[in-house]
Amino acid sequence: MQQWTLEARVGRLEDDPPLELGSVELTVRHPALLRDRFEEIFGYIATVEGAVPQNVAEITALLPGLDDQDLRFLCVWSSHELAHAAIFDALRAELGLAAAQDGRPVSSVVPDPVRPRPSFRAFGALSTSRWLQDVFKLLYLSRGAMHEHMTYDCYRHLGRQFAALGEDGLVRTVTEPIRRQEAAHLGYYRLAAITHRARMTSAQVGLARWLTVHTYTPVGAGPCGTGPTGRVFAGLAGDDMDEVLDAVEAVADQLLGDGTHPLPRFVHDSMDACLDGRPRLATRIRDAVPWR
Repeated sequence: MQQWTLEARVGRLEDDPPLELGSVELTVRHPALLRDRFEEIFGYIATVEGAVPQNVAEITALLPGLDDQDLRFLCVWSSHELAHAAIFDALRAELGLAAAQDGRPVSSVVPDPVRPRPSFRAFGALSTSRWLQDVFKLLYLSRGAMHEHMTYDCYRHLGRQFAALGEDGLVRTVTEPIRRQEAAHLGYYRLAAITHRARMTSAQVGLARWLTVHTYTPVGAGPCGTGPTGRVFAGLAGDDMDEVLDAVEAVADQLLGDGTHPLPRFVHDSMDACLDGRPRLATRIRDAVPWR
């Protein structure tokens, strides 16, 4: 098996250009069915993928010591994700689905100019301590790997649903190419987290672990787990939801676990809160600290 270095993974990502909208097959066989079944899902995907400028501003505020390799990854990652958002905006337009309230594509509704939220600026000030910056970086890399694994799985399930409807063009030109890129993002995050952890003390890793378990919410979840996140993931994963969440927890355990006891089922707990709209302590804590 080939052993990838971080430099090789970044280089491979840079060699993979953003997906071009012109390569996407937007002519669909069942437009009414797609509108009815996927309107909220497509809007969620376009919004979350389109939030990348905000994400990048906040990551760089939180981690002012990012090196050239980190910044190269952020550059290629953001170009991929914005292309994904544009694809789902175009698909929504093709289906006659509404844009955002001001008429812009839903993916473009981010602060302009992009400014990190106060919590990111505050925790970024704490990053003047190298000890804390290392903790925050492991948290960022581990959370990135967790998000990418969940995203990868959900594109897999979306592709299955497209295939079941006979929408083979969407599988071939949308979900499969996007899933391939998300898998490459996951590979970078995972290796970067493992590499970074090797330079940390057990106390630093323990703090990153505690923060993850007590502040995690699925990507795109609103304050205290509100918003469409639970419905979207339930609509995509269906009866396989436990399998998807177990895989995310396995990523967390690999990158943050102590090797003696498995981490609590915190990913399941957070998704439960999203599904029933029940604020819990962890999501209240999350709202006060800068973890996407």
